[in-house]
Amino acid sequence: MKKTALALILTFTAAWLLISSVFAADATTPETWQVSVGKETAATSLDSMFPKVVFVHEGDKVVFTNGATATPHTVTFLAGQPPLTPQDPTHAIPSAPSGGSWDGKSLLNSGILFPKQSYEVTFTSSGAYSYYCVLHPMMTGTVVVLPKGQPIPSKVEQAAAAKAQENDLLVQESMLQGPHAAQYATNKDGSLSYKVDLGSQNSTFSHNRMSPETVIVSEGDSISWTNLSPYEPHWVTFNKPADLNMLTEKGEFNPKLMPPAGGKEFDGTAFTNSGILMNAQSYNLKFTKAGTYTYECYLHSGSMMRATVIVVPKGAIKLVVNGKAVANSAGAQLKDGDLKVGVASFAKALGGKFVFDKKSKLYTITVNGKSFKTAGYTLKGTAYVSAEDTVRGLGGTYTWNGATQSLTVTVGAPATAPAAASMDHMH
Repeated sequence: MKKTALALILTFTAAWLLISSVFAADATTPETWQVSVGKETAATSLDSMFPKVVFVHEGDKVVFTNGATATPHTVTFLAGQPPLTPQDPTHAIPSAPSGGSWDGKSLLNSGILFPKQSYEVTFTSSGAYSYYCVLHPMMTGTVVVLPKGQPIPSKVEQAAAAKAQENDLLVQESMLQGPHAAQYATNKDGSLSYKVDLGSQNSTFSHNRMSPETVIVSEGDSISWTNLSPYEPHWVTFNKPADLNMLTEKGEFNPKLMPPAGGKEFDGTAFTNSGILMNAQSYNLKFTKAGTYTYECYLHSGSMMRATVIVVPKGAIKLVVNGKAVANSAGAQLKDGDLKVGVASFAKALGGKFVFDKKSKLYTITVNGKSFKTAGYTLKGTAYVSAEDTVRGLGGTYTWNGATQSLTVTVGAPATAPAAASMDHMH
């Protein structure tokens, strides 16, 4: 019995020593860690490293992967050397092949990483090594390398930190979304100059949107676009040729896109381009012909950085329904201090329909199941009704801006108390 018990003890001891040796080997086996160099949503480039600080052991490998869908990045460790800049052609070329080892004593640069491309580095010496993206210099991160055996956060914990960091940026970005009213100034000739922002002033993400995304102007009005991004270049491009690529075969920006093209006025026909716009730089364009024109930032068109300019005939009303500009003047005219609109085109712009009762001589306008009856009059074959009476009767709100000749209405929502008219309301 004693021999049997001793044999069992020896067997369990041997098994435990074997298991312990396996775990000890695992504790010193080099690990591979992942860092996402930027991320992107449909309209925003999150310009950060995820996680911003990654903890590893000596001998571990870090795989830096460009997590964007359209934006290039670099991974650049200066190690005391002068900063690289986008103007320095060496920033685009790797200083060492991917997959090598690095002791922190010399400059290490990935070169340009296009979306989904990776650069791998094995860290051999303890220390805290900061790095950045040459193209987005406020986009920084740190690799903390500790001796083997020292405790570091687990992969699950570091992934959770990266996710929390991403969520925080998305909350900040969401605060920039939504409709924004176009700002404007009056020129000496009476025309208006509207302002559109490109990107945002935030340094931790690039809000790749035009704000506002739709502007409605009159023939003869102009728009001034200003790049707010601290480091992200933007373009304003109308009628981009299908065969005009952003990058050349050498991976450089196409020189045809760098300077302005098309002149200072736009009639909807020619290729018209702002050229590259850096921080605080502006571009002005005058619109001379009515129409609906879409444009884009050529660099970020893949991030949905596209917008619309609606140009109405000179003297026509600029109509905004439920937050959206409508390419329809609704045949508007002033009569007895009231804004009258063509009933057919106005009902269509509101997303509804109308019928005329010959007996009562009243027009019934129906939008989203709600109807309103009103009198009208006919001029040169067009039937007109009061815009304000119609909108109020449908339970909507009505705001008239005499300076911009703009009518803003909301319809289709449950009836609410009438909104106060603007200061320059015509009544």
